[in-house]
Amino acid sequence: MSKTFSLLFGGVIAIILLGLYTFTMIYMISVARCVSAGDCRAEEIPAGVIYVHTTVAGLVSALVVAELAITRPGEAPGAKTLASDLSEASQRITAYISGGYVLVWIISGLTALVAGSMLYPDAVKTLSDAGTTWLGIAVAAAYSYFGIRP
Repeated sequence: MSKTFSLLFGGVIAIILLGLYTFTMIYMISVARCVSAGDCRAEEIPAGVIYVHTTVAGLVSALVVAELAITRPGEAPGAKTLASDLSEASQRITAYISGGYVLVWIISGLTALVAGSMLYPDAVKTLSDAGTTWLGIAVAAAYSYFGIRP
């Protein structure tokens, strides 16, 4: 199996997981807003959404932490992959996807933290838990990326 195919296949899987993570986060935030307005109940979230979110959130976060742990401080995520023998176009695409992936993870997690823990803390427990869990993982990712030792 070629290295390009492996990177492409892994990238597609990672993007699908990030899409599921972001979709479930947006869905729970919309339900939290609805619950806080009194128009619906948190029980209306299908169990499958919660299951997919809790499973995928761990996978996405682990991927981000692992990528930041191997990235030197000051370098863009994906720099280790860029050092390979890929074409210039593949290197550029990898850099954009890696950076975008981390950025979407940060925005989704921060939004969950603000919505789930600050704006609607009692509306959707899973959303509140996702936000506070993301904060802890984000701190660990920052420690890894900057090489900080507690």
